[in-house]
Amino acid sequence: MSSLPILDATAKCLEELLVWHQVHHPQLSAQWQPLYELRDRLHQSAWHIVVLGQVGRGKSALLNALYGEAIFPVGAIHGTTQWPRTVRWHCQDQIVDLTDTPGLDEVAGSDRETMTWSVLETADLVLFVTQDSLTPVECQARDRLHTLRIPHKLILTKADLYPPMAEGIAVSSTTGQGIPELRQLLQQWLQQEAPQARALRILHQASQVEQSLGAALGPQDTSAWSWLSAQMVASLLLPGGLFDVVLAMISTLAYIRKACQAYGVPFPLPAFGGLSQFVLLWYAAIYLSSWSGFTFGSELWGVNTNVLLQGGVIFWGYQQIRRRLDPYLQQGYQWGHHGPQRLLQQLTQTRANVTASG
Repeated sequence: MSSLPILDATAKCLEELLVWHQVHHPQLSAQWQPLYELRDRLHQSAWHIVVLGQVGRGKSALLNALYGEAIFPVGAIHGTTQWPRTVRWHCQDQIVDLTDTPGLDEVAGSDRETMTWSVLETADLVLFVTQDSLTPVECQARDRLHTLRIPHKLILTKADLYPPMAEGIAVSSTTGQGIPELRQLLQQWLQQEAPQARALRILHQASQVEQSLGAALGPQDTSAWSWLSAQMVASLLLPGGLFDVVLAMISTLAYIRKACQAYGVPFPLPAFGGLSQFVLLWYAAIYLSSWSGFTFGSELWGVNTNVLLQGGVIFWGYQQIRRRLDPYLQQGYQWGHHGPQRLLQQLTQTRANVTASG
């Protein structure tokens, strides 16, 4: 499985992230330690399929039908499955870990539901089990799956008792209706879509790790005020006009580079378009604000209006630069050559092109 190009690219991304953080952020190792777990999961030989649904929807019976043997306990009393349980299943030449989970709406089952969502963190595919229509609880669960970007297929169990919905795969664990078709569909998914699904899922989780690291680095960066103070003093001492603009160019580029180093992200940032436009306009405002104004106060303590205006423009500009930098800096190392966001964009675009050509 590691020979697949998409998994190799994802593995390279994770390795680069780990090396980068080991060098630049050893003091925040707790923030990026989950990358090791993601790397290990990427190379697992077994695919992880988890069944999810409300109590009494026939989750365990569905897995028994797929497995071909009554290995998961079922019963007339709802809530037979009280904790996640996993068995190894050989689906042709693919190795699969099938996991049964407690119901989403068990009475006093918040701990069990927490366990269920914890298991879903490592799922490659979710079989989302329902009957004839989605309940509010099921709609919330499905929205959460979309938010977490967990691939899932809607399975309509008890097809012998309920009319089919407009979407979903209708099966009956009792009569066997639709089970061979579902098994074949899973085989095709494992062979064709599983590698990309796992890669995209792990990259998304790596992106969340990077955002957490960036947020942790945020309070440590106070360099903006030192650069601001230096530029304010220099603007007062040096002649106005182009000197102030050149000084602003040097100081802002040095500040942005210093901030990128503090966060451990590449300089210049790949997504600098909007920030570059603002900085150019800011330089123009600094130049215009240096034009001569009028002085008020005594001759000894007089203050020229352009000094106040220029100081205000410089102060405002640094605040705006910092505000525009934050969304990039606090994402962590996302936009490097093998950063998770850049790789996610490439894989998503490739997937869209393949879909369009197909």
